[in-house]
Amino acid sequence: MTFFPRVLPGAGVVRAHVTGPAPQAVDRLLAQLDRDLSGRRAVAVMYFASSVYDPAEVAPVISSRFPEAVVIGCSTAGEFTDLHNGTGGISAVVLPDGLITQAVAVLGELDGDAGDGTAVAVQSLEEALQVQLRHLDPAHHLGFVLIDGLHGSEEQVNEMLGNAAPLLDFVGGSAGDDFAFQGTWTAVGHDVSYHGAALMVCRTAVPFRVVKSCSFTPTGRLLRITRADAASRTVLEIDGRPAAEAYADALGVSVDALDAAWTEYPVGLMIDGQPWVRSPQAVMPDGGLRFYAEIMPGMEVEVMQAGDLIAETTAALRRTRAELGGRAGGAVLFNCCLRRKEIDAKNLSADFVAALGGVPSAGFHTYGESWLGHVNQTLAGVVFGPPGEA
Repeated sequence: MTFFPRVLPGAGVVRAHVTGPAPQAVDRLLAQLDRDLSGRRAVAVMYFASSVYDPAEVAPVISSRFPEAVVIGCSTAGEFTDLHNGTGGISAVVLPDGLITQAVAVLGELDGDAGDGTAVAVQSLEEALQVQLRHLDPAHHLGFVLIDGLHGSEEQVNEMLGNAAPLLDFVGGSAGDDFAFQGTWTAVGHDVSYHGAALMVCRTAVPFRVVKSCSFTPTGRLLRITRADAASRTVLEIDGRPAAEAYADALGVSVDALDAAWTEYPVGLMIDGQPWVRSPQAVMPDGGLRFYAEIMPGMEVEVMQAGDLIAETTAALRRTRAELGGRAGGAVLFNCCLRRKEIDAKNLSADFVAALGGVPSAGFHTYGESWLGHVNQTLAGVVFGPPGEA
């Protein structure tokens, strides 16, 4: 039986999804958002657009329609709401003044040193807020982060955010380009970057919770990383052996069969009983393994085994809503593109939408998820309580 929490009509987030060519699709998206806002003030807008769209036809149009709101967005590997899941479209979510009271955003440029670019962006946020991020009350402030998904900057960005705001939740995802791996973009207002990070800090008017769903369990098979190039996310040796060979042996398959097995058996760390996954991306010509997330030399990781993605997503969101008293004002969600591949392969799109439990939601399928670091094969997001419950 599907559990539908109590949601106050017209009081929570406003979300929409469209497909079709720009500018008509963008016009329809904005018309839906305007209609469902019903005169409420938009404080922040987030949109997630397929890479089939030229950002010049999306970013300035949405930003101009909401001149008094903070607007951020990015390209995707698929888009979804609590009513639809697919590719080739645009999903968007508006956070109105019943949920948040203030939003500030900056577009950090990560060309050169990503750490330096993030530091400059953090300084700009603090100047706009007139307070250091570390001094914000984490019960009433929340960060969102959208990061370029192709330059391997996520670890540096998340580390800098953790240092600047150790108690503040920054949640988000890496921009995608529908598995083309050619170019991803992020945007704040009219400004677009192909190697940047959109950072937004919100002051909340309601309780909220971070949700994390990762449907993997540990197998007990431990692997020690004996040689790795963290900068390129490449593991060269595991237990003193060529990485691909050692990993294949741990899974009981040949090296040639690894790419068919590693989605079901990635590696990860168990922290406080929760899996934090690093997913392989490719076998390198020298026998190394390139991952979607950084793995440091000396780390001991564990082979993970996939479970029921839909059941775990349903349970995680249900637990999160229960922490908010069973009532929800909406959610913004970031789902790994590898989870999307599993959803597509198993024809689970309708089940995934149902797993969101009827909470008004919007999000996108990412090239990596950000919360307390950069991970893979995870759903991360924020669930808001209903207005009037602060």
